[in-house]
Amino acid sequence: MRENKNKRIVVIGGVAAGTKAAAKARRQDPNAEITIYTNEKYISYAGCGQPYYIGGEIAAKDALLARTPEQFQQASRINVHTSHKAVRIDPHAKTVEILDLNSNQSFTASYDALVIATGASPIIPPLPGFDLPGVYAVRTVPDAEAMRSMLDSGKVKEAVVVGGGYIGLEMVENLVAQNVKVTVVEREPQLAPLFDEEVAAHIRNALRHNGVDIITGSSLESIQGSREYGVKSVMVGGREIPADLVILSIGIRPNVQLAKEAGIELGSTGAIRVNERLQTNFPDIYAGGDCTESIQLVTGKPTWVPLGSTANKQGRVIGINATGGDAVFPGVLGTGIFRVFDLNVARTGLIEKELKAEGIDYEAAIVAMDDKPHYMAGLQKVIIKLLAEKSSRRLIGAEVWGRGKVDKVVDTLATVLYFKGTVDDAMQLDLAYAPPFAPALGNVITAANVLQNKLDKNTEGILPMDVKKKIDLGDDDFVFVDVRPPEMRDQLCSMKDCLFIPMPTLKQNLERLPKDKMVITSCLIGMTAAQAYRVLKQNGFPNVRYMDGGVTAWPDPVPNPDKK
Repeated sequence: MRENKNKRIVVIGGVAAGTKAAAKARRQDPNAEITIYTNEKYISYAGCGQPYYIGGEIAAKDALLARTPEQFQQASRINVHTSHKAVRIDPHAKTVEILDLNSNQSFTASYDALVIATGASPIIPPLPGFDLPGVYAVRTVPDAEAMRSMLDSGKVKEAVVVGGGYIGLEMVENLVAQNVKVTVVEREPQLAPLFDEEVAAHIRNALRHNGVDIITGSSLESIQGSREYGVKSVMVGGREIPADLVILSIGIRPNVQLAKEAGIELGSTGAIRVNERLQTNFPDIYAGGDCTESIQLVTGKPTWVPLGSTANKQGRVIGINATGGDAVFPGVLGTGIFRVFDLNVARTGLIEKELKAEGIDYEAAIVAMDDKPHYMAGLQKVIIKLLAEKSSRRLIGAEVWGRGKVDKVVDTLATVLYFKGTVDDAMQLDLAYAPPFAPALGNVITAANVLQNKLDKNTEGILPMDVKKKIDLGDDDFVFVDVRPPEMRDQLCSMKDCLFIPMPTLKQNLERLPKDKMVITSCLIGMTAAQAYRVLKQNGFPNVRYMDGGVTAWPDPVPNPDKK
Protein backbone atom coordinates (compact mmCIF):
# COMPACT_ATOMS: atom_id res chain seq x y z
CA MET A 1 0.00 0.00 0.00
CA ARG A 2 1.25 3.47 -0.86
CA GLU A 3 2.24 5.50 2.15
CA ASN A 4 2.64 8.72 0.23
CA LYS A 5 -0.79 9.91 -0.91
CA ASN A 6 0.51 12.82 -2.99
CA LYS A 7 -0.88 12.71 -6.52
CA ARG A 8 1.48 11.18 -9.09
CA ILE A 9 1.44 12.98 -12.44
CA VAL A 10 3.50 11.56 -15.29
CA VAL A 11 4.09 13.64 -18.41
CA ILE A 12 5.31 12.03 -21.64
CA GLY A 13 6.98 14.70 -23.78
CA GLY A 14 8.24 18.21 -23.21
CA VAL A 15 8.58 21.35 -25.37
CA ALA A 16 5.27 23.27 -25.14
CA ALA A 17 2.29 21.20 -23.99
CA GLY A 18 4.19 18.84 -21.72
CA THR A 19 6.24 21.39 -19.80
CA LYS A 20 3.32 23.81 -19.59
CA ALA A 21 1.09 21.08 -18.14
CA ALA A 22 3.74 20.13 -15.60
CA ALA A 23 4.45 23.72 -14.56
CA LYS A 24 0.75 24.57 -14.18
CA ALA A 25 0.13 21.37 -12.23
CA ARG A 26 2.90 22.33 -9.84
CA ARG A 27 1.36 25.76 -9.27
CA GLN A 28 -2.01 24.12 -8.67
CA ASP A 29 -0.71 21.39 -6.37
CA PRO A 30 2.55 22.08 -4.51
CA ASN A 31 2.66 18.52 -3.16
CA ALA A 32 2.08 16.52 -6.32
CA GLU A 33 4.81 14.16 -7.56
CA ILE A 34 5.35 15.38 -11.13
CA THR A 35 7.73 13.67 -13.54
CA ILE A 36 8.50 14.43 -17.18
CA TYR A 37 9.97 11.83 -19.53
CA THR A 38 11.16 12.96 -22.95
CA ASN A 39 13.21 11.15 -25.56
CA GLU A 40 14.88 14.41 -26.57
CA LYS A 41 18.00 16.07 -25.18
CA TYR A 42 16.23 19.40 -24.75
CA ILE A 43 13.06 19.81 -22.75
CA SER A 44 11.79 23.27 -23.65
CA TYR A 45 12.77 25.13 -26.80
CA ALA A 46 11.32 27.50 -29.39
CA GLY A 47 10.87 25.23 -32.39
CA CYS A 48 9.27 28.01 -34.43
CA GLY A 49 12.41 30.11 -34.02
CA GLN A 50 14.70 27.57 -35.66
CA PRO A 51 14.56 29.00 -39.21
CA TYR A 52 15.75 32.35 -37.84
CA TYR A 53 18.60 30.69 -35.94
CA ILE A 54 19.59 28.76 -39.07
CA GLY A 55 19.52 31.97 -41.10
CA GLY A 56 21.55 33.95 -38.56
CA GLU A 57 18.84 36.38 -37.43
CA ILE A 58 19.08 34.68 -34.02
CA ALA A 59 22.77 34.62 -33.18
CA ALA A 60 23.04 31.88 -30.56
CA LYS A 61 21.35 28.51 -30.17
CA ASP A 62 20.88 29.11 -26.43
CA ALA A 63 18.41 31.90 -27.27
CA LEU A 64 16.03 29.16 -28.49
CA LEU A 65 16.12 27.33 -25.18
CA ALA A 66 13.40 28.42 -22.75
CA ARG A 67 14.86 26.42 -19.86
CA THR A 68 17.38 23.67 -19.46
CA PRO A 69 16.20 20.49 -17.69
CA GLU A 70 18.23 21.54 -14.63
CA GLN A 71 16.65 25.01 -14.54
CA PHE A 72 13.18 23.58 -14.95
CA GLN A 73 13.71 20.97 -12.25
CA GLN A 74 15.18 23.46 -9.79
CA ALA A 75 12.53 26.14 -10.36
CA SER A 76 9.49 23.89 -10.31
CA ARG A 77 10.53 20.85 -8.26
CA ILE A 78 9.58 18.66 -11.20
CA ASN A 79 11.57 15.53 -11.96
CA VAL A 80 12.90 15.76 -15.52
CA HIS A 81 14.33 12.77 -17.38
CA THR A 82 15.69 13.50 -20.85
CA SER A 83 16.67 10.71 -23.27
CA HIS A 84 13.93 8.56 -21.76
CA LYS A 85 11.38 7.06 -24.12
CA ALA A 86 7.90 5.86 -23.16
CA VAL A 87 7.40 2.52 -24.91
CA ARG A 88 4.11 1.22 -23.47
CA ILE A 89 1.12 2.54 -21.55
CA ASP A 90 -1.12 0.26 -19.50
CA PRO A 91 -4.26 2.34 -18.84
CA HIS A 92 -5.76 -0.29 -16.55
CA ALA A 93 -2.72 -0.74 -14.33
CA LYS A 94 -1.98 3.00 -14.65
CA THR A 95 1.65 2.41 -15.53
CA VAL A 96 4.07 3.51 -18.25
CA GLU A 97 7.05 1.47 -19.34
CA ILE A 98 10.05 3.77 -19.80
CA LEU A 99 13.26 3.00 -21.70
CA ASP A 100 16.42 4.85 -20.63
CA LEU A 101 18.08 5.52 -23.99
CA ASN A 102 21.49 5.98 -22.36
CA SER A 103 21.60 2.71 -20.42
CA ASN A 104 19.08 0.79 -22.55
CA GLN A 105 17.39 -0.28 -19.32
CA SER A 106 13.62 -0.27 -18.84
CA PHE A 107 11.54 0.47 -15.76
CA THR A 108 7.90 1.07 -14.89
CA ALA A 109 6.44 4.39 -13.72
CA SER A 110 3.04 4.52 -12.02
CA TYR A 111 0.65 7.44 -12.32
CA ASP A 112 -2.61 8.82 -11.01
CA ALA A 113 -2.84 11.19 -13.98
CA LEU A 114 -1.00 10.77 -17.25
CA VAL A 115 -0.27 13.52 -19.78
CA ILE A 116 0.54 12.56 -23.37
CA ALA A 117 2.41 15.33 -25.16
CA THR A 118 4.31 13.28 -27.72
CA GLY A 119 4.13 15.97 -30.41
CA ALA A 120 4.57 15.26 -34.10
CA SER A 121 7.31 14.11 -36.44
CA PRO A 122 8.32 15.41 -39.87
CA ILE A 123 7.15 13.49 -42.89
CA ILE A 124 10.21 11.98 -44.56
CA PRO A 125 9.39 10.47 -47.95
CA PRO A 126 10.86 6.98 -48.51
CA LEU A 127 12.76 8.13 -51.57
CA PRO A 128 16.30 7.35 -52.70
CA GLY A 129 18.81 9.60 -50.94
CA PHE A 130 16.59 10.93 -48.15
CA ASP A 131 19.19 9.85 -45.55
CA LEU A 132 22.21 11.47 -47.23
CA PRO A 133 24.35 13.99 -45.34
CA GLY A 134 23.01 17.48 -46.03
CA VAL A 135 19.34 16.45 -46.01
CA TYR A 136 17.41 17.82 -43.04
CA ALA A 137 13.96 18.42 -41.61
CA VAL A 138 13.38 21.55 -39.53
CA ARG A 139 12.16 20.01 -36.30
CA THR A 140 14.82 19.46 -33.62
CA VAL A 141 17.54 21.64 -32.15
CA PRO A 142 20.33 19.26 -33.30
CA ASP A 143 19.05 19.53 -36.89
CA ALA A 144 19.09 23.33 -36.61
CA GLU A 145 22.64 23.25 -35.22
CA ALA A 146 23.82 21.03 -38.09
CA MET A 147 22.26 23.30 -40.75
CA ARG A 148 23.67 26.43 -39.14
CA SER A 149 27.12 24.81 -39.08
CA MET A 150 26.88 23.97 -42.79
CA LEU A 151 25.89 27.53 -43.66
CA ASP A 152 28.60 29.05 -41.47
CA SER A 153 31.19 26.90 -43.26
CA GLY A 154 30.41 28.67 -46.54
CA LYS A 155 29.99 25.36 -48.37
CA VAL A 156 26.32 25.84 -49.18
CA LYS A 157 25.85 27.72 -52.44
CA GLU A 158 22.57 26.17 -53.61
CA ALA A 159 19.68 24.73 -51.64
CA VAL A 160 16.35 23.09 -52.37
CA VAL A 161 13.44 23.52 -49.98
CA VAL A 162 10.79 20.85 -50.44
CA GLY A 163 7.46 22.16 -49.22
CA GLY A 164 5.93 25.62 -49.56
CA GLY A 165 4.13 25.88 -46.22
CA TYR A 166 4.89 28.06 -43.19
CA ILE A 167 8.25 26.54 -42.23
CA GLY A 168 9.39 25.94 -45.80
CA LEU A 169 8.83 29.57 -46.79
CA GLU A 170 10.52 30.82 -43.62
CA MET A 171 13.51 28.64 -44.49
CA VAL A 172 13.58 30.08 -48.03
CA GLU A 173 13.84 33.61 -46.64
CA ASN A 174 16.59 32.69 -44.19
CA LEU A 175 18.65 30.78 -46.74
CA VAL A 176 18.51 33.72 -49.16
CA ALA A 177 19.70 35.91 -46.27
CA GLN A 178 22.80 33.68 -46.21
CA ASN A 179 23.40 34.35 -49.94
CA VAL A 180 22.26 30.87 -50.93
CA LYS A 181 20.56 30.27 -54.28
CA VAL A 182 17.22 28.65 -53.40
CA THR A 183 14.68 26.57 -55.27
CA VAL A 184 11.39 25.80 -53.55
CA VAL A 185 9.36 22.75 -54.61
CA GLU A 186 5.66 22.37 -53.78
CA ARG A 187 3.58 19.46 -55.04
CA GLU A 188 0.32 21.46 -54.84
CA PRO A 189 -0.53 23.85 -57.70
CA GLN A 190 0.30 26.86 -55.51
CA LEU A 191 2.67 27.85 -52.74
CA ALA A 192 1.18 28.22 -49.24
CA PRO A 193 -1.61 25.63 -49.72
CA LEU A 194 -3.26 26.76 -46.47
CA PHE A 195 -4.13 30.08 -48.13
CA ASP A 196 -6.30 31.11 -51.06
CA GLU A 197 -4.92 31.76 -54.53
CA GLU A 198 -4.72 35.56 -54.14
CA VAL A 199 -2.40 35.27 -51.17
CA ALA A 200 -0.32 32.53 -52.77
CA ALA A 201 0.16 34.73 -55.84
CA HIS A 202 1.57 37.59 -53.74
CA ILE A 203 3.88 35.15 -51.94
CA ARG A 204 5.06 33.87 -55.33
CA ASN A 205 5.77 37.45 -56.44
CA ALA A 206 7.79 38.15 -53.28
CA LEU A 207 9.91 35.02 -53.79
CA ARG A 208 10.59 35.75 -57.44
CA HIS A 209 11.51 39.34 -56.61
CA ASN A 210 14.19 37.92 -54.30
CA GLY A 211 15.61 35.53 -56.89
CA VAL A 212 13.99 32.31 -55.70
CA ASP A 213 13.16 29.64 -58.27
CA ILE A 214 9.70 28.12 -57.80
CA ILE A 215 8.42 24.73 -58.90
CA THR A 216 4.76 23.95 -58.15
CA GLY A 217 2.61 21.01 -59.13
CA SER A 218 5.60 18.64 -58.95
CA SER A 219 6.91 16.26 -56.31
CA LEU A 220 10.39 15.36 -55.17
CA GLU A 221 11.45 12.13 -56.93
CA SER A 222 14.91 11.41 -55.53
CA ILE A 223 17.98 12.94 -53.92
CA GLN A 224 21.37 12.40 -55.53
CA GLY A 225 24.73 12.31 -53.79
CA SER A 226 27.02 10.07 -51.78
CA ARG A 227 27.76 9.17 -48.19
CA GLU A 228 31.24 10.66 -48.52
CA TYR A 229 30.37 14.00 -50.10
CA GLY A 230 26.72 14.42 -49.17
CA VAL A 231 23.86 15.64 -51.31
CA LYS A 232 24.59 17.13 -54.73
CA SER A 233 21.17 17.43 -56.46
CA VAL A 234 17.51 16.48 -56.45
CA MET A 235 15.20 15.20 -59.16
CA VAL A 236 11.85 16.95 -59.57
CA GLY A 237 9.58 16.29 -62.53
CA GLY A 238 12.44 14.70 -64.46
CA ARG A 239 14.61 17.78 -63.91
CA GLU A 240 17.88 17.69 -61.96
CA ILE A 241 18.39 20.66 -59.62
CA PRO A 242 21.81 21.21 -58.00
CA ALA A 243 21.78 21.35 -54.21
CA ASP A 244 24.37 21.41 -51.43
CA LEU A 245 21.56 21.39 -48.86
CA VAL A 246 18.05 19.92 -48.98
CA ILE A 247 15.35 20.96 -46.51
CA LEU A 248 12.39 18.59 -46.21
CA SER A 249 9.42 20.63 -45.06
CA ILE A 250 6.69 18.45 -46.50
CA GLY A 251 4.64 18.40 -43.32
CA ILE A 252 4.33 16.59 -40.01
CA ARG A 253 2.34 13.69 -38.56
CA PRO A 254 1.07 13.38 -34.98
CA ASN A 255 3.00 10.89 -32.85
CA VAL A 256 0.11 8.65 -31.82
CA GLN A 257 1.44 5.11 -32.04
CA LEU A 258 2.05 4.85 -28.29
CA ALA A 259 -1.48 6.06 -27.55
CA LYS A 260 -3.05 3.86 -30.22
CA GLU A 261 -1.36 0.72 -28.88
CA ALA A 262 -2.74 1.53 -25.41
CA GLY A 263 -6.30 1.65 -26.71
CA ILE A 264 -6.56 5.42 -26.63
CA GLU A 265 -8.99 6.59 -29.30
CA LEU A 266 -7.83 8.55 -32.31
CA GLY A 267 -10.07 11.06 -34.03
CA SER A 268 -11.03 11.52 -37.67
CA THR A 269 -7.91 13.64 -38.24
CA GLY A 270 -5.59 10.83 -37.14
CA ALA A 271 -4.59 12.68 -33.97
CA ILE A 272 -5.69 11.78 -30.42
CA ARG A 273 -9.36 12.48 -29.71
CA VAL A 274 -10.04 14.47 -26.53
CA ASN A 275 -13.00 16.20 -24.92
CA GLU A 276 -13.05 19.89 -23.98
CA ARG A 277 -11.24 19.05 -20.73
CA LEU A 278 -8.55 17.41 -22.92
CA GLN A 279 -9.29 13.96 -21.52
CA THR A 280 -8.97 10.90 -23.72
CA ASN A 281 -11.39 7.98 -23.54
CA PHE A 282 -9.55 7.16 -20.30
CA PRO A 283 -10.53 10.01 -17.93
CA ASP A 284 -7.19 9.99 -16.08
CA ILE A 285 -5.19 10.24 -19.32
CA TYR A 286 -4.91 13.68 -20.91
CA ALA A 287 -3.42 14.69 -24.25
CA GLY A 288 -2.35 18.02 -25.70
CA GLY A 289 -0.12 19.67 -28.27
CA ASP A 290 0.74 18.46 -31.75
CA CYS A 291 -0.44 14.89 -31.08
CA THR A 292 -3.99 16.01 -30.33
CA GLU A 293 -6.90 17.16 -32.48
CA SER A 294 -9.12 20.13 -31.64
CA ILE A 295 -12.53 21.48 -32.60
CA GLN A 296 -12.69 24.02 -35.45
CA LEU A 297 -14.71 26.83 -33.91
CA VAL A 298 -16.37 27.88 -37.18
CA THR A 299 -17.59 24.44 -38.25
CA GLY A 300 -17.70 22.64 -34.90
CA LYS A 301 -15.87 19.72 -36.53
CA PRO A 302 -12.57 18.07 -35.50
CA THR A 303 -9.43 19.61 -36.94
CA TRP A 304 -5.69 19.24 -36.50
CA VAL A 305 -3.77 22.52 -36.37
CA PRO A 306 -0.37 21.89 -34.74
CA LEU A 307 0.85 25.23 -33.37
CA GLY A 308 2.95 26.19 -30.35
CA SER A 309 0.34 28.69 -29.21
CA THR A 310 -2.33 25.98 -29.10
CA ALA A 311 0.00 23.56 -27.31
CA ASN A 312 0.70 26.10 -24.57
CA LYS A 313 -2.99 26.82 -23.99
CA GLN A 314 -3.80 23.12 -23.90
CA GLY A 315 -0.95 22.46 -21.48
CA ARG A 316 -2.40 24.99 -19.04
CA VAL A 317 -5.85 23.36 -19.18
CA ILE A 318 -4.34 19.91 -18.62
CA GLY A 319 -2.29 21.12 -15.66
CA ILE A 320 -5.44 22.46 -14.00
CA ASN A 321 -7.55 19.37 -14.66
CA ALA A 322 -4.86 16.83 -13.78
CA THR A 323 -4.79 18.36 -10.28
CA GLY A 324 -8.55 18.27 -9.78
CA GLY A 325 -9.64 21.47 -11.49
CA ASP A 326 -12.26 22.01 -14.18
CA ALA A 327 -10.85 23.99 -17.12
CA VAL A 328 -11.91 23.68 -20.74
CA PHE A 329 -10.30 24.18 -24.14
CA PRO A 330 -13.09 25.05 -26.60
CA GLY A 331 -11.17 24.75 -29.85
CA VAL A 332 -9.22 26.70 -32.44
CA LEU A 333 -9.74 29.05 -35.36
CA GLY A 334 -6.50 28.05 -37.05
CA THR A 335 -5.07 31.53 -36.66
CA GLY A 336 -1.54 31.70 -38.08
CA ILE A 337 1.02 34.21 -39.29
CA PHE A 338 4.41 34.19 -40.99
CA ARG A 339 6.81 36.44 -42.86
CA VAL A 340 8.43 35.85 -46.21
CA PHE A 341 10.94 38.58 -47.01
CA ASP A 342 9.06 41.87 -46.65
CA LEU A 343 5.62 40.30 -47.04
CA ASN A 344 3.61 39.54 -43.89
CA VAL A 345 0.87 36.91 -44.21
CA ALA A 346 -1.82 35.77 -41.75
CA ARG A 347 -5.15 33.97 -41.56
CA THR A 348 -7.91 33.05 -39.13
CA GLY A 349 -11.06 30.96 -39.41
CA LEU A 350 -11.83 29.39 -42.76
CA ILE A 351 -10.59 30.52 -46.15
CA GLU A 352 -12.62 30.59 -49.34
CA LYS A 353 -11.68 27.17 -50.67
CA GLU A 354 -12.49 25.61 -47.29
CA LEU A 355 -15.90 27.30 -47.23
CA LYS A 356 -16.64 25.87 -50.66
CA ALA A 357 -15.65 22.41 -49.47
CA GLU A 358 -17.96 22.80 -46.45
CA GLY A 359 -20.84 23.98 -48.64
CA ILE A 360 -21.22 27.23 -46.69
CA ASP A 361 -22.91 30.09 -48.57
CA TYR A 362 -20.66 33.10 -48.03
CA GLU A 363 -19.82 36.58 -49.24
CA ALA A 364 -16.23 37.76 -49.71
CA ALA A 365 -14.64 41.17 -49.87
CA ILE A 366 -11.04 42.25 -50.45
CA VAL A 367 -9.96 45.64 -49.13
CA ALA A 368 -6.54 47.30 -49.51
CA MET A 369 -5.54 50.15 -47.21
CA ASP A 370 -2.53 51.87 -45.71
CA ASP A 371 -1.70 50.90 -42.14
CA LYS A 372 -1.27 54.59 -41.22
CA PRO A 373 -2.78 57.87 -42.46
CA HIS A 374 -1.49 58.93 -45.89
CA TYR A 375 0.46 61.86 -44.44
CA MET A 376 2.57 59.72 -42.07
CA ALA A 377 6.01 58.42 -42.95
CA GLY A 378 6.59 54.68 -43.11
CA LEU A 379 3.08 53.69 -44.10
CA GLN A 380 2.59 50.35 -45.85
CA LYS A 381 -0.26 48.58 -47.58
CA VAL A 382 -2.34 45.91 -45.85
CA ILE A 383 -4.82 43.76 -47.80
CA ILE A 384 -7.72 42.04 -46.04
CA LYS A 385 -9.86 39.27 -47.47
CA LEU A 386 -12.93 39.06 -45.24
CA LEU A 387 -15.54 36.30 -45.37
CA ALA A 388 -19.02 36.15 -43.84
CA GLU A 389 -21.81 33.61 -43.84
CA LYS A 390 -24.66 35.12 -45.84
CA SER A 391 -27.56 33.88 -43.73
CA SER A 392 -26.21 34.86 -40.31
CA ARG A 393 -23.81 37.66 -41.37
CA ARG A 394 -21.32 36.05 -38.98
CA LEU A 395 -17.64 36.56 -39.80
CA ILE A 396 -16.17 33.14 -40.50
CA GLY A 397 -12.75 33.76 -42.01
CA ALA A 398 -10.08 36.24 -42.97
CA GLU A 399 -6.71 36.43 -44.69
CA VAL A 400 -4.45 39.44 -44.25
CA TRP A 401 -1.27 40.18 -46.17
CA GLY A 402 1.01 43.02 -47.16
CA ARG A 403 4.06 44.92 -46.01
CA GLY A 404 2.18 46.63 -43.19
CA LYS A 405 1.14 45.51 -39.71
CA VAL A 406 -0.98 42.44 -40.38
CA ASP A 407 -0.67 40.95 -36.88
CA LYS A 408 -2.87 43.58 -35.27
CA VAL A 409 -5.50 43.14 -37.97
CA VAL A 410 -5.66 39.35 -37.86
CA ASP A 411 -5.70 39.29 -34.05
CA THR A 412 -8.62 41.73 -33.99
CA LEU A 413 -10.52 39.63 -36.52
CA ALA A 414 -9.70 36.40 -34.66
CA THR A 415 -11.28 37.94 -31.56
CA VAL A 416 -14.44 38.82 -33.49
CA LEU A 417 -14.60 35.29 -34.91
CA TYR A 418 -14.04 33.69 -31.49
CA PHE A 419 -17.05 35.51 -30.06
CA LYS A 420 -19.14 34.70 -33.16
CA GLY A 421 -19.36 38.34 -34.14
CA THR A 422 -21.09 39.55 -37.27
CA VAL A 423 -20.03 42.00 -39.95
CA ASP A 424 -22.22 44.56 -38.19
CA ASP A 425 -20.43 43.91 -34.88
CA ALA A 426 -17.04 44.42 -36.50
CA MET A 427 -18.15 47.78 -37.88
CA GLN A 428 -18.81 49.05 -34.36
CA LEU A 429 -15.48 48.06 -32.79
CA ASP A 430 -13.94 50.86 -30.75
CA LEU A 431 -10.37 50.62 -32.04
CA ALA A 432 -7.39 52.78 -31.10
CA TYR A 433 -6.52 55.65 -33.39
CA ALA A 434 -3.63 58.10 -33.55
CA PRO A 435 -1.65 59.01 -36.70
CA PRO A 436 1.56 57.15 -35.71
CA PHE A 437 -0.40 53.92 -35.27
CA ALA A 438 -3.46 53.60 -37.51
CA PRO A 439 -5.89 55.37 -39.86
CA ALA A 440 -8.87 57.13 -38.31
CA LEU A 441 -11.15 54.45 -39.70
CA GLY A 442 -9.24 51.26 -39.00
CA ASN A 443 -8.59 48.52 -41.54
CA VAL A 444 -10.92 46.05 -39.83
CA ILE A 445 -13.81 48.52 -39.72
CA THR A 446 -13.29 49.54 -43.36
CA ALA A 447 -13.22 45.92 -44.49
CA ALA A 448 -16.42 45.24 -42.52
CA ASN A 449 -18.07 48.28 -44.13
CA VAL A 450 -17.23 47.00 -47.60
CA LEU A 451 -18.46 43.51 -46.80
CA GLN A 452 -21.68 44.90 -45.30
CA ASN A 453 -22.35 46.82 -48.53
CA LYS A 454 -22.01 43.58 -50.45
CA LEU A 455 -24.26 41.63 -48.10
CA ASP A 456 -26.88 44.39 -48.29
CA LYS A 457 -26.64 44.44 -52.12
CA ASN A 458 -25.58 48.09 -52.10
CA THR A 459 -22.57 47.19 -54.24
CA GLU A 460 -21.42 44.26 -56.34
CA GLY A 461 -17.75 43.47 -56.44
CA ILE A 462 -15.55 40.93 -58.16
CA LEU A 463 -12.35 39.54 -56.69
CA PRO A 464 -9.10 40.21 -58.58
CA MET A 465 -8.41 36.49 -59.01
CA ASP A 466 -11.79 36.04 -60.68
CA VAL A 467 -10.96 38.88 -63.10
CA LYS A 468 -7.60 37.30 -63.87
CA LYS A 469 -9.25 33.96 -64.57
CA LYS A 470 -11.61 35.66 -67.01
CA ILE A 471 -8.64 37.20 -68.80
CA ASP A 472 -6.67 33.95 -68.82
CA LEU A 473 -9.66 32.10 -70.30
CA GLY A 474 -10.02 34.71 -73.03
CA ASP A 475 -13.53 35.74 -71.99
CA ASP A 476 -14.85 38.65 -74.03
CA ASP A 477 -18.04 39.10 -72.01
CA PHE A 478 -16.73 42.09 -70.07
CA VAL A 479 -15.00 45.44 -70.41
CA PHE A 480 -12.37 46.51 -67.93
CA VAL A 481 -12.28 50.21 -67.04
CA ASP A 482 -9.39 51.81 -65.12
CA VAL A 483 -10.68 54.99 -63.46
CA ARG A 484 -7.39 56.13 -61.94
CA PRO A 485 -5.89 59.51 -62.80
CA PRO A 486 -3.59 59.68 -65.86
CA GLU A 487 -0.40 60.02 -63.77
CA MET A 488 -0.97 56.52 -62.32
CA ARG A 489 -1.16 54.72 -65.65
CA ASP A 490 2.43 53.53 -65.54
CA GLN A 491 1.32 51.19 -62.76
CA LEU A 492 -0.45 48.76 -65.04
CA CYS A 493 -1.81 45.29 -64.57
CA SER A 494 -1.84 42.67 -67.31
CA MET A 495 -5.33 43.71 -68.35
CA LYS A 496 -6.76 42.84 -71.73
CA ASP A 497 -8.32 45.72 -73.68
CA CYS A 498 -8.28 48.02 -70.68
CA LEU A 499 -10.09 51.34 -71.08
CA PHE A 500 -8.65 54.34 -69.22
CA ILE A 501 -11.36 56.76 -68.18
CA PRO A 502 -10.38 58.91 -65.17
CA MET A 503 -13.18 59.10 -62.60
CA PRO A 504 -13.82 62.89 -63.07
CA THR A 505 -14.53 62.30 -66.77
CA LEU A 506 -16.57 59.09 -66.43
CA LYS A 507 -20.00 60.71 -66.98
CA GLN A 508 -18.74 62.42 -70.14
CA ASN A 509 -17.51 59.08 -71.56
CA LEU A 510 -20.44 56.76 -70.88
CA GLU A 511 -20.99 56.24 -74.61
CA ARG A 512 -17.64 54.44 -74.78
CA LEU A 513 -18.99 51.65 -72.57
CA PRO A 514 -21.32 48.86 -73.76
CA LYS A 515 -24.50 48.05 -71.86
CA ASP A 516 -24.69 44.50 -73.17
CA LYS A 517 -21.51 43.37 -71.38
CA MET A 518 -20.28 43.33 -67.81
CA VAL A 519 -18.34 46.49 -66.97
CA ILE A 520 -15.62 46.02 -64.33
CA THR A 521 -14.15 49.14 -62.77
CA SER A 522 -10.77 49.32 -61.08
CA CYS A 523 -8.47 51.79 -59.35
CA LEU A 524 -5.52 51.64 -56.95
CA ILE A 525 -7.25 50.16 -53.89
CA GLY A 526 -10.92 49.81 -54.89
CA MET A 527 -12.45 52.96 -53.38
CA THR A 528 -12.69 55.04 -56.56
CA ALA A 529 -13.76 51.94 -58.50
CA ALA A 530 -16.71 51.54 -56.10
CA GLN A 531 -17.68 55.15 -56.77
CA ALA A 532 -17.49 54.50 -60.51
CA TYR A 533 -19.68 51.44 -60.01
CA ARG A 534 -22.40 53.63 -58.49
CA VAL A 535 -22.19 56.19 -61.31
CA LEU A 536 -22.61 53.47 -63.93
CA LYS A 537 -25.51 51.83 -62.09
CA GLN A 538 -27.24 55.21 -61.74
CA ASN A 539 -26.85 55.75 -65.47
CA GLY A 540 -28.56 52.59 -66.61
CA PHE A 541 -25.72 50.06 -66.86
CA PRO A 542 -27.31 46.78 -65.74
CA ASN A 543 -24.23 44.59 -65.26
CA VAL A 544 -21.47 46.37 -63.34
CA ARG A 545 -18.84 45.17 -60.86
CA TYR A 546 -15.96 46.93 -59.18
CA MET A 547 -12.72 45.03 -58.60
CA ASP A 548 -12.07 44.52 -54.89
CA GLY A 549 -8.73 45.83 -53.67
CA GLY A 550 -7.83 47.40 -57.01
CA VAL A 551 -4.39 47.11 -58.54
CA THR A 552 -2.90 46.66 -55.05
CA ALA A 553 -4.57 43.25 -54.72
CA TRP A 554 -3.85 42.19 -58.32
CA PRO A 555 -2.20 38.73 -58.30
CA ASP A 556 0.43 39.41 -60.97
CA PRO A 557 3.47 41.64 -60.37
CA VAL A 558 2.67 45.31 -60.88
CA PRO A 559 5.38 47.78 -62.03
CA ASN A 560 6.37 50.43 -59.51
CA PRO A 561 4.86 53.76 -60.63
CA ASP A 562 7.85 55.62 -59.24
CA LYS A 563 10.12 53.87 -61.72
CA LYS A 564 9.29 55.21 -65.16
